[in-house]
Amino acid sequence: MSETNDYTMGFFYDELKKRVSDTNAKLLLHSAAVKSGFSPRMDTLLKREDAEAICMELIRSGGPGFQAGRTIYSQMNA
Repeated sequence: MSETNDYTMGFFYDELKKRVSDTNAKLLLHSAAVKSGFSPRMDTLLKREDAEAICMELIRSGGPGFQAGRTIYSQMNA
């Protein structure tokens, strides 16, 4: 189940930028990545479980992070 998919840190960043400023998107994403236990480059393909972990951290953050995390998580599991 550790297959890669088309989700990258850049994808998460772009989704967050739709809801908050560039700076806040970077802060939210960095915080979620650190809490998930890693900090890959923006173009690194994420394993499914890593992408889900970032989604869950964004959801826990509330507000715009919640919205972005929920949207991406829903797309992943559709």
